[in-house]
Amino acid sequence: MRTRRLRAALLVVVVVALAGIGYQVWSAVDARRVPAAEKLAAELLPHVAQHIRNFRRVKVKDGRTVWEITADEAQYRKEEEQIFVVQPRVTFYLEGNERQARLRGSSGKIILTDGRELVSVVLDGDVVVQLDDLELRTTLASYEHATDRITAPGDVAIKGRRLDLRARGMEVDVTPQNMRLLDDVHTVLAPQGDAS
Repeated sequence: MRTRRLRAALLVVVVVALAGIGYQVWSAVDARRVPAAEKLAAELLPHVAQHIRNFRRVKVKDGRTVWEITADEAQYRKEEEQIFVVQPRVTFYLEGNERQARLRGSSGKIILTDGRELVSVVLDGDVVVQLDDLELRTTLASYEHATDRITAPGDVAIKGRRLDLRARGMEVDVTPQNMRLLDDVHTVLAPQGDAS
């Protein structure tokens, strides 16, 4: 009987010891584990206050749409007061919404004051600017609201119905749609009958 009690006591001690070791291992692993969402935020989105899919901002004044910005994704960084966007598209509505100037790119950043007023847009990647029947392609373009101007410092290719043009550097005044080509301009004009 004494050996039975000794065996039972020894079994209880072993079970308690194993339970203690198991608890210590579990608490050490749990302390090192970071929830997946927190880990993703820490690694991929540092300093991001908001991450938005299907981003859209519109400015309406006196019942008329002035501009619209859309993007596949956006990240608002509060400390920088900037919105970083993927596949952005910017549309400026001119002359009672009948004419439009459009910009699109692979990525970019937008600065809005108070989340409402557009200050500037910088687009990079495959940037396309569309003005009436002209399509302008470049790798970097920016829009400044204060001057109402789109600028592209690098190489620009412009295609129209009867026009094929290449230049280095471009400025477009958006509302009157005046364009200035700054350097190394090469133009090919198609005859009237060859228009496509």
